Amino acid sequence: MRLWTMLPLFLSPPDYYYNAALRLCGPPAMFVRDIVPPLPANAVTETNRETLGRLRQDLSWSREQFLSAGDTYRFYGHDECGRPFWGYLLETAGAVDTRDIFVLVRSNDERTGASMLRWVPMYEMYTRKHAHLRYKVVDTESPTEEVMIEILQLLCEVFEYAVDDDWSYEKRMEFYHAFPFDEFAYERGSAGIPTGFI
Repeated sequence: MRLWTMLPLFLSPPDYYYNAALRLCGPPAMFVRDIVPPLPANAVTETNRETLGRLRQDLSWSREQFLSAGDTYRFYGHDECGRPFWGYLLETAGAVDTRDIFVLVRSNDERTGASMLRWVPMYEMYTRKHAHLRYKVVDTESPTEEVMIEILQLLCEVFEYAVDDDWSYEKRMEFYHAFPFDEFAYERGSAGIPTGFI
């Protein structure tokens, strides 16, 4: 499904359109509670407004080439069984008592290809460059920088509505789960080799 066909359903205020978007973007399993990952103990997430502010700043800096959107939002890690995965960083949360930083990562299950969300300690995630240096892996499915900037622009537009409508944690998670990162990347092309290696 093309992103521009799906997105207006998320942005339309009535619940009818919101529910229709969820049905179009994902299987019935996405209505099961377990797609919403539990927050780490004593962790506080970004607010909708904080997320919007971060996205706007990163979008601006990416357009001015002060940072790479791909290196900022595409990371490498290992799941609880030690299996490697590439994923998109979406939000951060801070543990009040330990000051640990956690990141919300959207990735695909290696066996089923299904979207999944998980909170991971920031120190367990690696940028594309660090993943290559430490594990000798290359992100062959990463979107190009231009596509990542388009994705950031779209997320900014979505979070303007999220701020206005005061999206709950659960609604944000449902949106992240359904967002077609992979389709967007495949329609526009993948980067193949990370920035800075050639």
